[in-house]
Amino acid sequence: MRFFEFKHIVKEMEARIQHAEDVVFWEGSAGATRALQSLANMAKGGHKDVTIKWDGSPAIIFGRNPKGKFILTDKSGFGAKGYDGKPQKADDLETMLLTRGKGGEKPDSFKAFASNMKDIFDEYEKAVPKKHKGYFKGDLLYFNTPAQDKAGAFVFKPNTVRYTVQRDSDLGKRIARSKTGVVIHRTVDEDGTEGALRDVDIFQGNEVLVLPPVTAQEPPVIDMNGINELSGIIKKNGAAIDTLLDQNTLRNMKVTDFANILYTYTNSCVDRNCLATIGKDFVQWLDNSKVSKIKQGKIIEYTKQNMQGIKALWQTVSGIMRVKDDIVQQLDQQPADVKADIGGKPGGEGYVLSHPGGDIKLVNRSSFAKANRAQQREGVIMRAKEFVKETGDFDPGEIDFMQKRGDDPADVDDGGMSPGFKTDTIFNQLGKILDSQGNPVERDTVVTDDGVKFKVSVPQAKTLRLMVTTDKVKPAVRFEFTKAIQQSQGLKPFLDVKDPKDMINIFADQYMK
Repeated sequence: MRFFEFKHIVKEMEARIQHAEDVVFWEGSAGATRALQSLANMAKGGHKDVTIKWDGSPAIIFGRNPKGKFILTDKSGFGAKGYDGKPQKADDLETMLLTRGKGGEKPDSFKAFASNMKDIFDEYEKAVPKKHKGYFKGDLLYFNTPAQDKAGAFVFKPNTVRYTVQRDSDLGKRIARSKTGVVIHRTVDEDGTEGALRDVDIFQGNEVLVLPPVTAQEPPVIDMNGINELSGIIKKNGAAIDTLLDQNTLRNMKVTDFANILYTYTNSCVDRNCLATIGKDFVQWLDNSKVSKIKQGKIIEYTKQNMQGIKALWQTVSGIMRVKDDIVQQLDQQPADVKADIGGKPGGEGYVLSHPGGDIKLVNRSSFAKANRAQQREGVIMRAKEFVKETGDFDPGEIDFMQKRGDDPADVDDGGMSPGFKTDTIFNQLGKILDSQGNPVERDTVVTDDGVKFKVSVPQAKTLRLMVTTDKVKPAVRFEFTKAIQQSQGLKPFLDVKDPKDMINIFADQYMK
């Protein structure tokens, strides 16, 4: 992984579609007002800007390179540096999927997946015009024409959500003529830069169905009392909210990730079924979180000094969530060609509300988000156990210990003590260096498990922590790296260079081949 790829991580985070209630974390009172007005406008024709957010899997990238050669791969393959991740033949795609990574022979389920990817290669190649240059990034909805239920409707479940499409609808007729379906989110150029998809009619033939945007059929009934109440709260407390979220103040405090901490807490409320009382246990959650103790103290003291702002913030978040959930429920129950359900209960991944200031995600977090996060955690545990089985590095009981403790065993990025580490993790020590900046005594050293002390600069600390936490690297690789830098032999090469770009290149050479 090279430096420019890490810059793409930042771009992706900035471009990520936010939940309506989360916009305030990053945009302050103006963002809350923008989200609120967008919801209110849905009663006046704004529903036409709302489209279904498809829950597809796996993510794929396909298209033609500058020489016109067709490529079909996944996100990991597209950015690969240690192997050819852009196969130009169906057999090469299957081989890439089956041979990359560690662990030898893959399980039967993965072999079936690789075979399915190989099987659709020719269809996608024929669908992309030969004169086209560039790639499309999307999520697969089905490898083969979906089966039909007793009523004759097509049914497919690519991930968490199950979709039912009436066969006699326009979309159903297109599905009947297709072999495979995909929903495309963005275009991608050769160096990974993403852009908007502007021409959905570019694709040839019927075998590949690029699902068009499916918009809301009718305007929902908006809770204007709730909207007006929230508007009053924001008008009265907007200045206090903006003071709380002021980036200059937070930068001086060395708490620039405050918005991310608020977002992480909100997601924890999804897991803990406490969305109805969001904000009330923030301090208790913080005390048990992965945030360093120094930073916890700063945040607690800061919120005490800004009680009006923090109270109004959570009132705003909770209020927008209530209005949004009511809208989502109405949209889920509207007559539509596409019906979505999770475990038999109506509802899907939600909807996307287009807005010139940035699209907004309308998702009922208590249903889809909870189910999806639970599925992701289960997948992490399964991958971790497979990793243990492949490498033999841990006793299986250690996975259960880590799970009970609240860690993601295949993704040790929290700086907590691992049962196999003698000292505090290097990750956590690096965090203490960053947190100490601006204090009377600033830290600048870490100690490895074999007792060697290293001096670490702030840029080095930030870069090492980014390598441990980025989701652009497989959890198993991140875990291997976390263990390696716990020893002087593994850490020293990264601290022998000063430039973050050189550190990242060392990481790529050692772990991405």
